[in-house]
Amino acid sequence: MAVLGYEKIKVISIIITLYILPIVLMLVGLIPFSFRFILLVIVTIVVILSTMINKIKLEELGFTHKNLLFAIKNVLPATIGLAILILLHYLLKGTRIDNSLHWYFYLFLIFVSAPTQEFLYRSYLFHLLSRVGFSQYFLVISAILYSFVHAIYWDLLTLLFTLSIGFIWGYHYQHFKNIYSVIFSHSLLGVVAIATGLL
Repeated sequence: MAVLGYEKIKVISIIITLYILPIVLMLVGLIPFSFRFILLVIVTIVVILSTMINKIKLEELGFTHKNLLFAIKNVLPATIGLAILILLHYLLKGTRIDNSLHWYFYLFLIFVSAPTQEFLYRSYLFHLLSRVGFSQYFLVISAILYSFVHAIYWDLLTLLFTLSIGFIWGYHYQHFKNIYSVIFSHSLLGVVAIATGLL
């Protein structure tokens, strides 16, 4: 019982240190906004090293091809539906924010940003919470933390959008335990949202 209590405190400490504190430091200006992607990569490296030290299997983190096709088929309707809504918003109201980004940013989004975010906010977080019997809180915690990381943009619509999509991706991951399908959805919606100037 004491061991479980210690593990719960440890998990809460990890969440505060890796998921909350860096964002707070950025919001108050102690970490420059321009360091946001560097910070994302650093936190991801720390988590990867932690999983290696603790010998966590890749399958436990959702890195599996077993149900990949079925998982993609499941997440596809929501992904396409949201992409259509974003495109309709663009056609009716135009760009909301500047979308004049270089092509290599999209490569970064697809191959670095989306995978690392899904690893941190779905894969590793679910494993972390499940380890201490908190998996029933995963959906809410995951969506809130995922939305919170976007608070650095100081934009209400971005917060609401990421909170909503965080629930969708969290629900999907909770049921399929497959990180590849959520990375696929995240990459596609991320490209559409940024290219149309929504986010």
